[in-house]
Amino acid sequence: MAINRFFSLSILLVTILTASCQKETSTSTSSSVSSNFVASSSAFVNNGKYPKKYTCDSLGISPPLNWTGAPSGTTSYAITMHHIPGPGDKHVYMVLYNIPSTVTSISEAVSGIGLFGINTVNGNTSYTPPCSQGPGDKLYVLTLYALSSAPVLTVPQSQVTMDILLSAISSKTLATSIINVTYSR
Repeated sequence: MAINRFFSLSILLVTILTASCQKETSTSTSSSVSSNFVASSSAFVNNGKYPKKYTCDSLGISPPLNWTGAPSGTTSYAITMHHIPGPGDKHVYMVLYNIPSTVTSISEAVSGIGLFGINTVNGNTSYTPPCSQGPGDKLYVLTLYALSSAPVLTVPQSQVTMDILLSAISSKTLATSIINVTYSR
């Protein structure tokens, strides 16, 4: 019962934070936000189940993503993936930025496109797979950002966290598209 209540509160917190981030993004940019900017995957759907293949319970490779409807003026993209296990905590599995505007998809086990920032699981500049702990579904959030220019970072790639990237793109974000997925062991 307590776990279900915690899970419900976790989903509520993620929903509030996601809505807050979207509101900040849309009000902090001078460009219009495209309602047609949509991220999707051939491996899962928004509000669906995250396939085992992309977790530590299997191959642990990054998932494929594709997108359409980038707003005018998009010069690059960034992608993040995170999970909020509890209040005041955030696990980041992917930070990928400097994706050229000519790219409209990434394949499984992406490499050679953009630059990876660090994940919070092992501190490497790569995708690291979720390793869901405890019973019940866990919510994972993949966010795609259309940017008016590449982020200007004051730290080396080996120190680019999700928070540093989000700060660097806060005034450059033209649109975002979010995919929520759940996984349970």
